[in-house]
Amino acid sequence: MTQLRYEYNLPGQSANRLLNIELGLFLLAELMPMAPAEALPNLLNGGGGAYDERPIWKPRQYRYLSRARTLLAPYRSRTLWMAALQKYSQLPASMRAYNLAGLGGWAPEMGGSTLRKREDVFRKALG
Repeated sequence: MTQLRYEYNLPGQSANRLLNIELGLFLLAELMPMAPAEALPNLLNGGGGAYDERPIWKPRQYRYLSRARTLLAPYRSRTLWMAALQKYSQLPASMRAYNLAGLGGWAPEMGGSTLRKREDVFRKALG
Protein backbone atom coordinates (compact mmCIF):
# COMPACT_ATOMS: atom_id res chain seq x y z
CA MET A 1 0.00 0.00 0.00
CA THR A 2 2.85 2.38 0.79
CA GLN A 3 4.23 2.10 -2.73
CA LEU A 4 0.80 2.72 -4.23
CA ARG A 5 0.26 5.66 -1.93
CA TYR A 6 3.46 7.41 -3.01
CA GLU A 7 3.33 6.38 -6.67
CA TYR A 8 -0.03 8.08 -7.16
CA ASN A 9 0.26 10.66 -4.35
CA LEU A 10 -2.77 9.28 -2.53
CA PRO A 11 -3.68 9.75 1.13
CA GLY A 12 -3.36 6.49 3.08
CA GLN A 13 -7.10 5.96 3.37
CA SER A 14 -7.62 6.42 -0.38
CA ALA A 15 -4.82 3.99 -1.21
CA ASN A 16 -6.32 1.46 1.20
CA ARG A 17 -9.79 1.91 -0.34
CA LEU A 18 -8.35 1.47 -3.84
CA LEU A 19 -6.69 -1.79 -2.84
CA ASN A 20 -9.82 -3.07 -1.11
CA ILE A 21 -11.93 -2.44 -4.20
CA GLU A 22 -9.36 -4.14 -6.39
CA LEU A 23 -9.13 -7.02 -3.94
CA GLY A 24 -12.88 -7.49 -4.35
CA LEU A 25 -12.56 -7.39 -8.13
CA PHE A 26 -9.68 -9.86 -7.99
CA LEU A 27 -11.78 -12.20 -5.84
CA LEU A 28 -14.62 -12.05 -8.36
CA ALA A 29 -12.24 -12.78 -11.22
CA GLU A 30 -10.83 -15.78 -9.35
CA LEU A 31 -14.09 -17.27 -8.09
CA MET A 32 -16.79 -16.14 -10.51
CA PRO A 33 -15.01 -15.00 -13.67
CA MET A 34 -18.21 -14.55 -15.68
CA ALA A 35 -19.93 -12.39 -13.04
CA PRO A 36 -20.06 -8.59 -13.33
CA ALA A 37 -18.35 -6.37 -10.76
CA GLU A 38 -21.71 -5.69 -9.13
CA ALA A 39 -21.90 -9.34 -7.96
CA LEU A 40 -19.36 -9.04 -5.12
CA PRO A 41 -21.98 -8.64 -2.34
CA ASN A 42 -23.70 -11.80 -3.61
CA LEU A 43 -20.40 -13.66 -3.49
CA LEU A 44 -19.54 -12.45 0.00
CA ASN A 45 -23.05 -13.21 1.27
CA GLY A 46 -23.32 -16.58 -0.50
CA GLY A 47 -26.43 -15.91 -2.55
CA GLY A 48 -27.84 -14.60 -5.78
CA GLY A 49 -27.98 -15.95 -9.30
CA ALA A 50 -24.30 -15.57 -10.13
CA TYR A 51 -23.31 -17.29 -6.88
CA ASP A 52 -25.70 -20.16 -7.51
CA GLU A 53 -24.22 -20.70 -10.99
CA ARG A 54 -20.58 -20.48 -9.92
CA PRO A 55 -18.07 -23.05 -11.15
CA ILE A 56 -16.80 -25.84 -8.92
CA TRP A 57 -14.12 -24.40 -6.66
CA LYS A 58 -10.83 -25.79 -5.45
CA PRO A 59 -9.89 -25.68 -1.75
CA ARG A 60 -7.70 -22.61 -2.39
CA GLN A 61 -10.71 -20.75 -3.74
CA TYR A 62 -12.77 -21.57 -0.66
CA ARG A 63 -9.91 -20.18 1.46
CA TYR A 64 -9.91 -17.02 -0.64
CA LEU A 65 -13.63 -16.54 -0.01
CA SER A 66 -13.30 -17.20 3.70
CA ARG A 67 -10.51 -14.67 4.07
CA ALA A 68 -12.25 -12.12 1.84
CA ARG A 69 -15.40 -12.27 3.93
CA THR A 70 -13.36 -10.87 6.78
CA LEU A 71 -11.23 -8.41 4.81
CA LEU A 72 -14.08 -7.07 2.71
CA ALA A 73 -16.90 -7.27 5.27
CA PRO A 74 -18.20 -3.73 4.56
CA TYR A 75 -18.76 -4.71 0.92
CA ARG A 76 -21.37 -7.29 1.90
CA SER A 77 -23.61 -4.23 1.66
CA ARG A 78 -24.66 -3.73 -1.96
CA THR A 79 -25.05 0.01 -1.34
CA LEU A 80 -21.48 0.41 -0.07
CA TRP A 81 -20.06 -1.74 -2.86
CA MET A 82 -21.89 0.17 -5.58
CA ALA A 83 -20.70 3.49 -4.12
CA ALA A 84 -17.14 2.14 -4.04
CA LEU A 85 -17.36 1.03 -7.68
CA GLN A 86 -18.65 4.46 -8.64
CA LYS A 87 -15.67 6.14 -6.97
CA TYR A 88 -13.31 3.60 -8.52
CA SER A 89 -14.66 4.28 -12.01
CA GLN A 90 -13.91 7.99 -11.54
CA LEU A 91 -10.21 7.40 -10.87
CA PRO A 92 -7.80 8.03 -13.73
CA ALA A 93 -7.45 4.92 -15.92
CA SER A 94 -3.72 4.83 -15.19
CA MET A 95 -4.47 4.13 -11.50
CA ARG A 96 -7.03 1.36 -12.03
CA ALA A 97 -5.90 -2.23 -12.41
CA TYR A 98 -9.39 -3.33 -13.45
CA ASN A 99 -11.68 -2.44 -16.29
CA LEU A 100 -15.31 -2.27 -15.13
CA ALA A 101 -16.90 -2.37 -18.58
CA GLY A 102 -18.59 -5.63 -19.60
CA LEU A 103 -17.17 -8.57 -17.68
CA GLY A 104 -14.26 -6.46 -16.50
CA GLY A 105 -10.78 -7.90 -16.36
CA TRP A 106 -7.38 -6.33 -16.11
CA ALA A 107 -7.14 -2.79 -17.44
CA PRO A 108 -5.10 -2.50 -20.63
CA GLU A 109 -3.86 0.98 -19.65
CA MET A 110 -1.78 -0.35 -16.77
CA GLY A 111 1.66 -1.80 -17.37
CA GLY A 112 2.26 -5.54 -17.03
CA SER A 113 4.77 -5.29 -14.18
CA THR A 114 2.39 -3.13 -12.13
CA LEU A 115 -0.45 -5.59 -12.73
CA ARG A 116 1.74 -8.50 -11.63
CA LYS A 117 2.72 -6.65 -8.45
CA ARG A 118 -0.90 -5.95 -7.56
CA GLU A 119 -1.97 -9.50 -8.35
CA ASP A 120 0.79 -10.76 -6.07
CA VAL A 121 -0.46 -8.47 -3.27
CA PHE A 122 -4.01 -9.77 -3.71
CA ARG A 123 -2.93 -13.42 -3.70
CA LYS A 124 -0.92 -12.88 -0.53
CA ALA A 125 -3.79 -11.06 1.15
CA LEU A 126 -6.20 -13.91 0.46
CA GLY A 127 -3.75 -16.81 0.76
